[in-house]
Amino acid sequence: MRYIILLLSGILSSIFFISTFIFAEEEPSFLFKGFDFPIGETTNEFVNVSFDDLFNIFGNYSTLTDSQKKESWHKYKGKYVRWEGIVNHKGLSKGDWNRVGIRHNVGSNVELRFDEDRKDIVKMIKKGDSIAYTGKLSLLFDRNLLFKLEDANIETINDMSVEELKSELEREATLSLQSSHITDTSTKLKKSSEGEIGVSFDGLNKIFGKNSSITQSRKEELWNNYRGKHIRWEGVVNHKGLSKNDWNRVGIKHKFGTNIELRFDEDKKGIVKVIKRGDNITYTGKLAKLFGRNLLCSIEDVSIKKIGDKIISEDEENTLEISYSSLPIENDIDNVAIIEPEIAMTESMAPKVIEKEDIEIAETTDGFIKLSLEELDEIFGKENNMTESQKDKLWEEYKNKYVRWTGEVMSRGKGRISGLRMGIKHKEGTDVELCFDIEKDDEVLQTKKGDTITYTGKLVTRRGYILPYKLEDGNIENIMSVQLTADQER
Repeated sequence: MRYIILLLSGILSSIFFISTFIFAEEEPSFLFKGFDFPIGETTNEFVNVSFDDLFNIFGNYSTLTDSQKKESWHKYKGKYVRWEGIVNHKGLSKGDWNRVGIRHNVGSNVELRFDEDRKDIVKMIKKGDSIAYTGKLSLLFDRNLLFKLEDANIETINDMSVEELKSELEREATLSLQSSHITDTSTKLKKSSEGEIGVSFDGLNKIFGKNSSITQSRKEELWNNYRGKHIRWEGVVNHKGLSKNDWNRVGIKHKFGTNIELRFDEDKKGIVKVIKRGDNITYTGKLAKLFGRNLLCSIEDVSIKKIGDKIISEDEENTLEISYSSLPIENDIDNVAIIEPEIAMTESMAPKVIEKEDIEIAETTDGFIKLSLEELDEIFGKENNMTESQKDKLWEEYKNKYVRWTGEVMSRGKGRISGLRMGIKHKEGTDVELCFDIEKDDEVLQTKKGDTITYTGKLVTRRGYILPYKLEDGNIENIMSVQLTADQER
């Protein structure tokens, strides 16, 4: 009898389990290959699978063959996932802003690609942030960088929702603005007849500078409250326009590099000729265009009130009759043309000297100089017969500027001492040595000799007779892969 009762109980349990399975409101979730996954509440098809689950299938330690991986990948490609990871790096250039590397174990394991409407969200995150994100599995790599996710979105940043974080940042910006007004008022800076506002460079930089966490769209909204207002600030002349068409642009340093661009009217040409690099000046002007980078903004309708300790009257400012002897002279060499001793030479032997007045270094809105390698080589290459000292002097005008060039990969590798670098050909041989941060090793090592790449970098060392130009802070924006023949692959 006892056995009959146990048998009936087993049958009833089985029936109950099967009916529960069939009529369950939610589909069961499986975490391994070969099964279909439930669709989430959104219109996109989400799969309930973690990064670790897919890493076990497709990662470095997977026991599957390449063909098995390829077959399994078809079950996941095009599906959406919701994961959590650490921001490992962000694209640095205008054309690269939408690429973000995410770390799950070591290095960057996932590359997120964002659409244009997510630009403000991307600007809110920084390296080291813990984020919850979503995206569509689109590409499988056989490296430490394993997956590429498109249509990416960020849901939380450091356990705070994006909307909550936006509100918090705007609140902090408001408090910062109020604080800067209080600080500037305490300095008793009087408003001029033009309506100067009592706000310092530091006050605006906290809100609109590159380290501000406020989204760009919100910055532009807030900037409307400042555009057209007059300020009175003090800074150091960092550079001047070098050509006839560029004389009215002067870069001012408040912290590091060029933070403010002054734009002078035609009647101020005299005073612009007088000031030189390194001068500490007090200036007034009207807030014009917001850049929101290290270069914060441009100032128009500029007037110089002091150079060093010398007060400049309005009459002096509008004429050429300012006495050079009454102004600082420690940097006068910056305005002296480079002249070599006169030596009897034939015309073919004479060095081609390029003076500063002949140089025009135009910059794009995203901070790159409009200059090709070929144009730069006309000045610093072997064909130019200027002396090394002349080239060294001119190089200071280009050093630490950013360029965007396109060339052919000649070599790339990573060394313990030399670091991560790439040799690039433009004309013949290796014309550029491009150095990268170590976190970009996957991006660099996925290229091969013969690929054509568009890249950016900071000019560090000028070309020598044998050595190439050296660029740091390298970044690859685009790769056009070359198709190798069987002999070349060997």
